[in-house]
Amino acid sequence: MEAIVSGPVEPLPVALMVSVIYSDADVLVKARTALEEEFGEVAMSSEPFPFDRSDYYRDEMGESLERVWLCFRRTADPSLLPALKRSCHRIERDLSQEDGNRMVNIDPGYLDYGKLVLASFKEAPDKIYMGNGVWAHTCLRYGHGSFTAPDHSFPDFRDGRFNDFMMEARRSYRRMIRSAGERDL
Repeated sequence: MEAIVSGPVEPLPVALMVSVIYSDADVLVKARTALEEEFGEVAMSSEPFPFDRSDYYRDEMGESLERVWLCFRRTADPSLLPALKRSCHRIERDLSQEDGNRMVNIDPGYLDYGKLVLASFKEAPDKIYMGNGVWAHTCLRYGHGSFTAPDHSFPDFRDGRFNDFMMEARRSYRRMIRSAGERDL
């Protein structure tokens, strides 16, 4: 019997997702416009979710922060994550205050059939280095019909507030893959 040796497999394209944390609705509009110029049309946008489980950005960005999810119409190769993060960082800088403080935090990522991954400039034991100073962080995992957050994920991911939106985004992704004639899992 001949041994079967596996080889490289090209990944399916992924749904391009972006998390936008902000306190000023006008800045959100500017960020969304810049993101659409960079990545194309938004297919879905979530309602604003309160960013109330962490004060991580409070000193830099102020009080009463909210998070919005954007899912774009185009799919992407998951290996482009570092380039996507660099593009979003440039938009953050363009929208910064004169003192250099950000008015918006933009984390790009992707959704596939099994997970939501976000890009980060911060290293951690649970993140995978992707190159160019960017790490990949699996924030949600899909299984048995729903999303769950790993223990290392952010508090607002663990409390399940994004699950309904992510389920709809996953259904949208499935339609994108099917319409492109890609293999379906």
